[in-house]
Amino acid sequence: MQRSTKLIQTTAALALAAGTTAAHATLIAYDPFLTGDDRAAGQYTPQTDIRTMGAAALGWVGTQNVDGFGVPYTGSTSNYQADDPGEDSPAVSYEAPGRMRWLGVGPSAPFDRNVTRQLNPTGDSSEWYFSIMVNRLGWADISGHTYIVGGFTDAGGSGLQVGYDDTAGDFIPDLVLRMGGVNRTLATDVPSSDNQLVMVKLEVDQAGNDTVSVWVDPDSVFDPADLVFDDTNVTDSLAPFTQSKFESPGQSGFAFFDEIRLATTFESLHEQTPSLDPADLDLDGDVDDADFALFFAAFSGPGVPTGN
Repeated sequence: MQRSTKLIQTTAALALAAGTTAAHATLIAYDPFLTGDDRAAGQYTPQTDIRTMGAAALGWVGTQNVDGFGVPYTGSTSNYQADDPGEDSPAVSYEAPGRMRWLGVGPSAPFDRNVTRQLNPTGDSSEWYFSIMVNRLGWADISGHTYIVGGFTDAGGSGLQVGYDDTAGDFIPDLVLRMGGVNRTLATDVPSSDNQLVMVKLEVDQAGNDTVSVWVDPDSVFDPADLVFDDTNVTDSLAPFTQSKFESPGQSGFAFFDEIRLATTFESLHEQTPSLDPADLDLDGDVDDADFALFFAAFSGPGVPTGN
């Protein structure tokens, strides 16, 4: 028993040192949009085009725990920028300073204003969980508003995204979930400067009848889902997400996005903030003596064979 336990500890320590932790096993991607100038610490400089900064974030190509960091968003506009402060929610405890802001755009010809960032290969799962915090400022009282959304999609742009759309044409945007390229209303006429936490569960049916459950600004992550859609086809793939994507095809007002997460279990979706440092073995946000003790314990004691 001691030898088996020690083998497990050793394997875990090596995996942790390599940057793959058990706690992250089903938390696929996470970016809190921290603000600052330290890219290795996952920080973005405020009021700066997000395409110019490859900040470390769990799960994206070229970010920490893979091969360093530095592959930023790409896309067609400079209107996506880092911003302070961050959004929050009473339902979760992982909020951190910083967010992404969309500067909005006035009346103009339709144009796909988007930015995307490529994910590492995710593996397959029949269940996927996505969450994001969103907020908005005022939208001008003019007709022609289109949507602004952000989330995770495939290469063709189909997936799960949350944001705002003036679906009723009354100049007051509604909170929407864009899934499979179609906007579905979650809440009508949402107030300005009132943030929402949206959590989404996707159950993939490769025959084409997916089920999507949605929690809108829950008081607790243990509340039942507010909405269930069983009449949509988001994807036929068990690995449906290849990128994060924020997009607005035309005129829209200011919006903010924060705490974007992708997971394969609900528990991983709302767990405490993971550390970006692979040496943080106890996942407390610091690399200290406690982490060294965990690593040293994996290579000492009665379970480790000794040479003669």
